[in-house]
Amino acid sequence: MNFRVGTLCPPYRFLGKIMPPSIKPTTRRTAAAEPLLQPRLLSLLIGGMFSGVLAAPAVAAEPKAAAMSFDVGMFANGGMAGADFSRFEKGNVVLPGTYRVDVIVNENLQGRRDVRFSAVDGKDSAAACFDRAMLVQLGVDPDKVARGGGRPGAADTADVVERQIPEGPLCGDLDNWIPGATTAFDAGQQVLSVSIPQIFMNLSARGYVDPSHWDNGINAAMLSYNFSSSAATSGDGGTQSYLGLTGGVNMGEWRLRHQGSQGWNSQRGRTAYQNTATYLQRSIAGIQSQLVIGDSFSSGQIMDSVRLRGVRLASDDRMLPQSQQGYAPVVRGIAESNATVSIHQNGYKIYETTVAPGPFVIDDLYPTGYGGDLTVTVTEASGRKNTFVVPYAALPQLLRADTTKYSVAAGQLKQYGVEGDTPFVMQATLQHGVSNAVTLYGGATVSNGYTQAKLGTAFATPVGAISMDATASRTSVAGHGALQGQSYGVAYNKNIPETGTNFALGAYRFSTSGYLSLPDAVNLRDLASRGQDINQYARQKSRLDLSLSQKVGPGTLSLYGSSVDYWGNRQGRQTSFSAGYGSTWNSVSWNVSVQRSRIQAAPLDGEQQQSDSVFFGPGYDKGRIDNSIMLSLSMPLGRAVRAPNMTSTLTRNSGDQSSNRLNVGVNGSLGEQGNLNYAVSADHRSGDGGNSNAFNLSGGYRGSSALLRAGYSQYGDRGQLSFGADGGVVVHGGGVALAQSLGDTIGLVHAPDAEGAGLTNVSNVSLDRRGYGVVPYLTPFQNNVVGVDPKGTADSVELKETTQTVAPTLGAVSLLKFETVSGRAVVLKALQQDGQPMPFAAEVLDEAGQAVGVVGQGSKAFVRGVADSGSLTVKWGDAPGSQCRISYVLPPEGKRQMNATLAEGVCSPRP
Repeated sequence: MNFRVGTLCPPYRFLGKIMPPSIKPTTRRTAAAEPLLQPRLLSLLIGGMFSGVLAAPAVAAEPKAAAMSFDVGMFANGGMAGADFSRFEKGNVVLPGTYRVDVIVNENLQGRRDVRFSAVDGKDSAAACFDRAMLVQLGVDPDKVARGGGRPGAADTADVVERQIPEGPLCGDLDNWIPGATTAFDAGQQVLSVSIPQIFMNLSARGYVDPSHWDNGINAAMLSYNFSSSAATSGDGGTQSYLGLTGGVNMGEWRLRHQGSQGWNSQRGRTAYQNTATYLQRSIAGIQSQLVIGDSFSSGQIMDSVRLRGVRLASDDRMLPQSQQGYAPVVRGIAESNATVSIHQNGYKIYETTVAPGPFVIDDLYPTGYGGDLTVTVTEASGRKNTFVVPYAALPQLLRADTTKYSVAAGQLKQYGVEGDTPFVMQATLQHGVSNAVTLYGGATVSNGYTQAKLGTAFATPVGAISMDATASRTSVAGHGALQGQSYGVAYNKNIPETGTNFALGAYRFSTSGYLSLPDAVNLRDLASRGQDINQYARQKSRLDLSLSQKVGPGTLSLYGSSVDYWGNRQGRQTSFSAGYGSTWNSVSWNVSVQRSRIQAAPLDGEQQQSDSVFFGPGYDKGRIDNSIMLSLSMPLGRAVRAPNMTSTLTRNSGDQSSNRLNVGVNGSLGEQGNLNYAVSADHRSGDGGNSNAFNLSGGYRGSSALLRAGYSQYGDRGQLSFGADGGVVVHGGGVALAQSLGDTIGLVHAPDAEGAGLTNVSNVSLDRRGYGVVPYLTPFQNNVVGVDPKGTADSVELKETTQTVAPTLGAVSLLKFETVSGRAVVLKALQQDGQPMPFAAEVLDEAGQAVGVVGQGSKAFVRGVADSGSLTVKWGDAPGSQCRISYVLPPEGKRQMNATLAEGVCSPRP
């Protein structure tokens, strides 16, 4: 039999016209499913045609539906006569076997596992099988079941024996062993839902993940990079570049990590490589702690955050369910051109990137410690620098009742800019929740010639949460005797959801003249050791940090401020703040904001840049104070999904110099997934410094393996080109995988032969030619759902599952294997020898008698995994006249054939 063969180019839309909205193909590529009804989908569809009954998608362990019959009268096709539809009269039957399913207990996801389903007498569907150990892992308390759910002594001996959960497989109704327990299996979603009365469950916090389900991941090496560079095309600006690296190696439960950066400047040459942190780390589940060995930062929640080369052991809240996670501040600012944003903490440059003109937000900083303000410098294309401080606001230290947190660190202090004084330091902190309303906390630091102790309390009141503490220090300074003093602090926080108010007095701290923090003590002793005047060192006298967010009408009012005063008033009071209100009117978004910052007219050496709390010596460029008020408007230019936005900004600067600036620009994204973005703007500036015009052009590309950006700025007669790239690399047993970014904990997806499939957790990322893809920023110790979108794969590949759940440990590279079935995909379009279409819902069998497809609409059958030549049997009954045979020869298959092959011919009666 000769067939006319071609290529079937999906999509075909006729399937959506008859498929009930509740039936969604979740485990197959959509384009592959559209040409013809797949066997399981067809079963669901026809099952919905039962007289008076629509089969539910979830199959309970004990179906209650009455016997059903299939009415073929709705079909006008005479070819339906004699077709056997008995297999569709049993609803969604679950066949015996082992299924990999998501287990949900009392609406809480408990992870993915292999569950055996076994045939049960009197039931059409197989039932899930449990055992005693599995039930315990799912949170069942066998002792409570034995007691009937009551307290000890509530049940008599006979009742205890009768309700004991036995060993061995438990197949059938779970109610036989746990009163009131039920199960339901959704074969389409591969979800096993279990309902167990709470009285028989272990008490655990919502979202609890049993440590036995934590995944330590595979052995792998990873490296993420953040590169930015800018070059002056005219003038004397030169070229400067920055490369930030974060990498490591995983071996079992151990993680080796390194964070560092390298800078280049055409005028100053290459700067020394900065080792920010290098350490060996592992999670210790038994005590819910992290062990760190090497160069790292101590926690600054209670005591000073310092960089130590030694050992640190500390509680890790991320191991607790629904607990407050550690954080890094969000940095917000405004760039006037294609600017470079540099962020320093405790003197170390921890981040640098290039941004387009307009507001920017940096919310992906790696936390290096809870203490130490962030000094943010925005370097414009003109060389102008805008510097402001983002405080690490100290929140009240409240803990839940009977909760204890601790931190112990010991090692050699490594402080930026100090070479000589590297003393051995021991630091310890302790917090304990006395009750739900009161928490006590404290800590101590001991070093050569320095001691520090803190004691404080936090408590909840009807008007908000408050913490108060007192700290004392004593410092021995060569040639100056001992300096000692005290520091007193208060922090306040109040959130009122009803009014949309969040008020935080981050900290108010007053220190006596002799008080020194550990970083200040080291800096001051270093000055004394070099014979310099220690009085030139600025010591904080008082400090106030304020944060306010308030919902006002349709918009939000926000205020952030910080004010620092120093002993001796050498530098006066350093105050910075920003406030703004933003809202939306129709399609127009608008925002009014004010900001106070310090402007440095000339570039400073990046190696000399320090934060306000450090040394103010001779020659320090304090800069000038600048106050600005800005009105910005944004509106879409059209109603299309990818319609560009027009932005307009009017800025008034006042202070030592005054100026006005008007900026107008257009920005947007291109591509189906918006992976291309662009921005173009022009502005005019007038004021005390004269008039000037500027032009900015920038673009970016979000690729599967990297994020790229580039820009050009023209400021007067000065031009500047900028370029940046972010990405990551994972080296594993299966090869090398590239990524947009990594984060500290990642997932490595592997779906063999599924090249082109997308990852639902991250935008514009697809699996490579080996079927690998990287999912960044997984939440450690918590359940993460990772999904694969079959769109983009070849029709010859079928994903057996599209989602998996994993709870990785901190820093893990979790390998998620998605099972696939590969085989040549063919759409057969054939009529019977008398010209009639093949019966709807007839089975298609290969030469071995295995079902490979079902006849759908238009006398078409979609089959997968067939040989390049042979014969297929179409069967709609047991009688010889209810079967026909299709002989076929297919053309050679391409290297990666995306679409199914279309073959047409005749289905001849079987001899």
